[in-house]
Amino acid sequence: MDSVKYDAYIVTTASDMERVKVLQDRMIKYLPAAKVFFVGSAEVGELVEEEKKSGFISREFWDRVGFINENDILSFDDTAELMEENMKEILRGESVPRKAVGWYYQQFVKYLIADRCSDEYYLVWDGDTVPCGEFSMFSESGIPYLDAKHEFNPRYFEELKRLIPGMQKIVEQSFISEHMLFKTELVKNLMYEIESNEKIKGEKFWEKILNSLTAMELNETSFSEYESYGTYVAYTDIFAYRMRDWHSFRYGAMFFDINKISEEDMAWLGRDFFAISFEKNQSPREDTAGIFDNPKYQKKMSAKQVLLVVQEEFNEDALFERWD
Repeated sequence: MDSVKYDAYIVTTASDMERVKVLQDRMIKYLPAAKVFFVGSAEVGELVEEEKKSGFISREFWDRVGFINENDILSFDDTAELMEENMKEILRGESVPRKAVGWYYQQFVKYLIADRCSDEYYLVWDGDTVPCGEFSMFSESGIPYLDAKHEFNPRYFEELKRLIPGMQKIVEQSFISEHMLFKTELVKNLMYEIESNEKIKGEKFWEKILNSLTAMELNETSFSEYESYGTYVAYTDIFAYRMRDWHSFRYGAMFFDINKISEEDMAWLGRDFFAISFEKNQSPREDTAGIFDNPKYQKKMSAKQVLLVVQEEFNEDALFERWD
């Protein structure tokens, strides 16, 4: 646990919780926070209690674990209603898909946690991502890390320029790293900056974000809370953080069966990666079966070396992991 006190918020869905429940204990154990709050629907709250009873969340962690109903932070229905109004030209009488609403909604919730946070910082952690071992969000000198990877989606920055004129990408790396240590005051400032843009209809920052996008842009998921915050920090208070390359195994579900991954596997992964993600709609590839979880290979090669070798056979560039 870091010496600076802050809480972690896992903004998640019931399906994500079900998918990673066998590793839920590890998530709670290794997140370097005072308390860990699961944020989601009432169904998520029920699953938290079920996982306590079933042992997926150990009794030793019960005092550290809490639940927050996402609708107490922002109404899902209000978000869906505004999206449906703005997308009616392409919906043609149909309801806006829940998945499309969820993409934006969970990002807005992450920002709005700042309004109820009494600490200087709070950690947001994606619900499908599991720490490989211990890590810190602060340097030895007490400066928080702003973690970066390598990804680029121009739509995110086109939207940011509309929300805050003049703001554009100025950092080569991407801030999309499956988590972020937010500085509470800076998140509030960012929301205020967006709300101050009188050229966009709406009062609340999330209304202005949704109102600034066309129907097609809304459909194409054209906003990123992590990229927007990271870029805002780079413009307004870059010395508030220290940049760190965040190495994580994003496509873990394509190479490991989450129900069979062992402590030995996690220890091996942990020598190269901070965390591993198990994204939905992914399953272990048949052509790499017996490679990543093979003790013989693990003794001879690092996890990163194995992944680099396997990636040479990929045709889907989107699946590539990149590091400096």
